[in-house]
Amino acid sequence: MVLYRTSRGLPNLQKAGAILFCTIVFLWIVITLRSRDSVSISDSLRLGAKQKEIHAFATILTGEGDAEFPDVEEPYLRAARLLTFQLLHNPRTRNDSLDIPFLVLVTQDVPQKHREILSKDGAIIVPVDSLGRDWIHPKWGRWKDVLAKLNLWQLTDYDKIMFLDADSVIFQSIHDIFSHPATEIRQTLSPQAGVQANGSVPASYMIAGIHDPWVEENLPPVPGKEFYQQNNYMNAGFFVLHPSKDLFDYYSALLDKPDAFDSAYPEQNLLNCAHRTDGQMPWQDIGPWWNLKGADKSEYESGLKSIHHKWWRPIPDKFVGDRIADALEEMESYFRGTNEQNA
Repeated sequence: MVLYRTSRGLPNLQKAGAILFCTIVFLWIVITLRSRDSVSISDSLRLGAKQKEIHAFATILTGEGDAEFPDVEEPYLRAARLLTFQLLHNPRTRNDSLDIPFLVLVTQDVPQKHREILSKDGAIIVPVDSLGRDWIHPKWGRWKDVLAKLNLWQLTDYDKIMFLDADSVIFQSIHDIFSHPATEIRQTLSPQAGVQANGSVPASYMIAGIHDPWVEENLPPVPGKEFYQQNNYMNAGFFVLHPSKDLFDYYSALLDKPDAFDSAYPEQNLLNCAHRTDGQMPWQDIGPWWNLKGADKSEYESGLKSIHHKWWRPIPDKFVGDRIADALEEMESYFRGTNEQNA
């Protein structure tokens, strides 16, 4: 009887052990899958954060002053400070919802004290090389370092950079320019689609800006200067770009080829040559109301966001001149108060 009961009990014990083993395996599988799901979710969040575009505003400051107005003390430094105030501190013109830094590219001749002032104001100082070449002969001497703007394309930590010349004044927030359709990355067109430029053309690019009406009206296209096209010429004082080492190398190749473009307007003509509208990488138009060279009251009231004007020079429209004066006074008041608090 004992042997019988033992032989009957053994299969039951084996069955119970098998059930217990299966249960343990099942629980291990569930825990593992849940763990994998949690890692997957974490990875997705991390990748999503990484895929979020990183933007920046930028300008450039060189050691040049205004030869035509020599009595104005440090005009471009003060202009850069005005942009710093408007982009980072002024509630009316800054962006409250996104943390977008303001980069100031500085050439070697910018004094250290000027760099420290702008850094204290909140700007990020980016020392850059001038990138000039012996064959480059600007129309005006003060443009000898403007090719340093091309260093923007080396700042690949950013997905999009909005560049504007220091002698600009902002009337409204301009942060939403980064979502403009013209600022999407584009595939380079095939050579058959237009005129092939010199050098190795990158596979993709992005540059979007505004027209330069004066050039379009006064400089006709001639052999070697075909990019002087009416209604097709971009101003290099206000544009959005996608930093790219490939594009920077492409521009450098153009600079290394003497007379590859008319150097009267150095960086502007290089960009128009590389991004001519009938070429492989045509620049994109963002529209006229983001920035104008000079403006009047009606344009201001129609929604003009910024003006490209040296604030220390007279402007024909008194209403717009008063708005520029107001912006300067707001800046002075803000930094004066900040300095008093820190004293």
